[in-house]
Amino acid sequence: MRVGESPGTDFVRYLIWIAFSIVTLMLKNNAANSKGLDMPIVIAFFVVGLITLFLMIRKYIREEKSFSDTADGFVYSLLSNAGLVSLMIILVCLMRIMVSYLQITGKLPKFANDDISSAEQSVFVFNMVANVFVVAVQQQLVQTGFFFNYFFRKSSAYSAIMGILLSGIIAGLISLPGSLLQFFMMMALGWCYALTYLYTKDEKIAIFVAMVSAAVGTIII
Repeated sequence: MRVGESPGTDFVRYLIWIAFSIVTLMLKNNAANSKGLDMPIVIAFFVVGLITLFLMIRKYIREEKSFSDTADGFVYSLLSNAGLVSLMIILVCLMRIMVSYLQITGKLPKFANDDISSAEQSVFVFNMVANVFVVAVQQQLVQTGFFFNYFFRKSSAYSAIMGILLSGIIAGLISLPGSLLQFFMMMALGWCYALTYLYTKDEKIAIFVAMVSAAVGTIII
């Protein structure tokens, strides 16, 4: 459990982290088009994304020191929770594959703000790097790490259930969905990440599951 500051301070700080993740995602969404990459925006994305990601990680590591039960090392935590982690990875991947299949077969519309498809290999590489190593990490820190640190610290069933539900809603919103259907998909994915975080008590594991999900999502578009 984290020893928090005043609710007002936590709320303002949380809004800042949300703003960082949204600005980064907006730059990423505008960095590529069907003809290729817009290099000035690509550069702006990496400058803004990496700086804000560094600030977020540094702050989270500092806050983690105020926990009464700090997380174990990544490998130990991963092996200790291999069953749940494997289940969550299967769930998020199946969800993305199922939605993609329904879109390909015309049963679902293509999401308006999905990654741009292009014949340029550089666009795919950029999307992969951006989605997996910057956007997924930032959004995970926002929707699980900072979120549960600031607002749901109590170890109770009510806190866990409400935390998971609200975390999923935040996950849907900060993904800047282009449709209600996309919001619901990202919200469902957010529930999986939140459950992973609460079960393992390790943000690194939640980030790992989100990175795998982002990689699969980028590949199957």
